Amino acid sequence: MYIRLLVAVLLLSPCARAATFDPGNDPPYAAAILVEAGSNTVLFAHNPDLQRSPASTQKLILELVVMDLVKAGKFALGDSIHVSARAAKTGGSQVFLAQGEVFPLQELMEAIIIPSANDACVAVAEHIGGSVEGFVDLMNARAMELGLANTHCVNVHGLDDTPKDNRNLTTARDLAEVARALIGHPEVLHWSSIRYKPFRNGEFMLYTTNKLLGRFQGLDGLKTGYTRRAGSCLVATAVRHEMRLVSVILGARSEKVRDQETRRLLSWGFNSFSPVPIVKTGELMGKVALDWGFEPEVRGLTRDTVVKILSPEQEKQLNRQVEMPSEIPAPVAEGDELGILKIALGDSLLAEVPIIAEKSVGRMGWWDKLMTYF
Repeated sequence: MYIRLLVAVLLLSPCARAATFDPGNDPPYAAAILVEAGSNTVLFAHNPDLQRSPASTQKLILELVVMDLVKAGKFALGDSIHVSARAAKTGGSQVFLAQGEVFPLQELMEAIIIPSANDACVAVAEHIGGSVEGFVDLMNARAMELGLANTHCVNVHGLDDTPKDNRNLTTARDLAEVARALIGHPEVLHWSSIRYKPFRNGEFMLYTTNKLLGRFQGLDGLKTGYTRRAGSCLVATAVRHEMRLVSVILGARSEKVRDQETRRLLSWGFNSFSPVPIVKTGELMGKVALDWGFEPEVRGLTRDTVVKILSPEQEKQLNRQVEMPSEIPAPVAEGDELGILKIALGDSLLAEVPIIAEKSVGRMGWWDKLMTYF
């Protein structure tokens, strides 16, 4: 039988009596969010829709645009990128590209993701978008496609090189959504998990800006950021026990605090929640009598598997309600819907799963019915 895995968004409510994360009375950051990547289940949020300057976490949108176009076959990681004068003059974090140098797109993507090179961002943007401004348009268009109403890009790298009334803006929730989309590109996770790597034929080393790599189990990305306007920021992701979490910290007071709070948030998430199959395909929900059926009844089985991200306390509080008639007229075909299973947690309806007939049962004719009496 074909199994469909259904995973939906579950916003934790007080009635669910879930484990809660305590950020303290005065959180050392402006905004934060923790989500389970597969289902977009929000496990914790603090000012998740507060617009902030993103600093270099803005590069995640650049990465997404590039990798989407590579996946679509419009560009290739082996494409040659020629460094322009504008790219070579870009300040901030950089790999000191020189005008006229040529690099494969993949090497410049590694330079963007590992040490957060701004000059590499400009070089890639000019190649992909025709100009920096053209690529910014692509970034904003991709943000709109993702439904990120609170995100606006004015440059490709996140530097505060524009007036405050015309600046890059995003939110913790929006960055988590970008991160979830990026996870669909395994190359990005590979690059963001690299701690150091030679560049320019070994003449220069790329060192990661993400100090949690190798220091937090399962962590393999994604992007740090800092400017005076933005504060210390980190979009992180880690996977344990077949569950991937994404955390976002914006406007932390320092890099040390940013890393500590990211570690604390991810640890709490992994220790408090796990994927729980609240119903599995083929569970017996009861039997339905068949009027004029060649068999007196048919068994009703659940059609789908549904997985939710729950705490142990929530799992114990799940309520099931089976809605299925006691009798229906024959015939019935295998897979026909007989009823519905509703699964709730407190006031929240988590799933409605069809209950289907286990097999086909034909309908008797008058002669068949008569023969049952002899």
